[in-house]
Amino acid sequence: MQRTPASIRHAAFRAASHAAVGAIALAAASAAQAQSSVTLYGIVDMFVQYGKGDSTTLAVQSGGVSSSRLGFKGTEDLGGGLKANFQLEQGILADTGALGNGGLAFGRQAWVGLSSDTWGSLSAGRQTIPQYDILDAFDTFATGVGSSASSSIVSTTSRANNSVKYRSPTLGGFTGVALVGMGETTPSDTNSGDNANVYALGGTYAAGPFSAGLALNVFKRGTNAQQDARYALVTASYDFGVAKLSGAVQKVRNLAGNEASDRTEAMVGVNVPVGERNIVSVAMGQVRTNGSDSLNARQWSLGATHLLSKRTSLYAVLGHIDNGAATSYTTTTATGAGPVTSAGQDVHSLQVGVRHAF
Repeated sequence: MQRTPASIRHAAFRAASHAAVGAIALAAASAAQAQSSVTLYGIVDMFVQYGKGDSTTLAVQSGGVSSSRLGFKGTEDLGGGLKANFQLEQGILADTGALGNGGLAFGRQAWVGLSSDTWGSLSAGRQTIPQYDILDAFDTFATGVGSSASSSIVSTTSRANNSVKYRSPTLGGFTGVALVGMGETTPSDTNSGDNANVYALGGTYAAGPFSAGLALNVFKRGTNAQQDARYALVTASYDFGVAKLSGAVQKVRNLAGNEASDRTEAMVGVNVPVGERNIVSVAMGQVRTNGSDSLNARQWSLGATHLLSKRTSLYAVLGHIDNGAATSYTTTTATGAGPVTSAGQDVHSLQVGVRHAF
């Protein structure tokens, strides 16, 4: 029998070894890719506004239903049910191309954390406050155009810097959230901004068509001349199938740290699906300030949404605000400004826009 030369055998062995190493590396890379992922996503939302406050205005703005944004989020499977997670999200003013949220690189969210199906999640960074999360979930207009939270008739602070946030797993329909925001700044004139010292608790419960939420916030005073601001929010909704009814009531003490600036805020609304692609929304919100009728105000909103696809929709919202003698609320949208108005001046507006998510 003729033998294969040693040089040929060695070459064949080397080729087989390289192929095996390549296959192992490819398999390892595929496994690593399967265990971790990064997603690029965003929303572009633009609208035309016709409004009347102190004067009649016509404007093109960004952020009607939702703030325009660009974000990155990812997860890595660490094994044993433990995952690492992160999210970086920047606001965009699509009408000019400028950054939103005061020009911050990732002003909407910037955090990293760990999560477990058994123990819940823990994260740190710039994050949304539980009260805002719950209000957004139960607001008929989802804190966008038409919302009494966007106009500040119902008070909320969206985010906290330097915060640590814990979210429990869902047990029996209940999910709890706790957040501590460490201001890390010298005392300032306000205690309810992004850099405030805030302590917040929240919880939601869902059972079939019924759901409810509760949130408690304490914003520590910014100066010795101020008081701690305290917020207590209760929300509920019921989906009847033909319509979803939602409402919220919030008690506020020492608004923005001002002593005895106490008020009761409320909103109620209904979303009615019309066919498979249309939703009609109606909502009312109001604020009543203790001891001062001039600081009361009320807002009505009527909206319609048409779904062109799962990611693209058209919308139109009519809004009206009755301002008290000392209030100047306007029909602010997710990030757009409503008509300029002076104290005691009522506001009317119509916003028509398009929203695309990717």
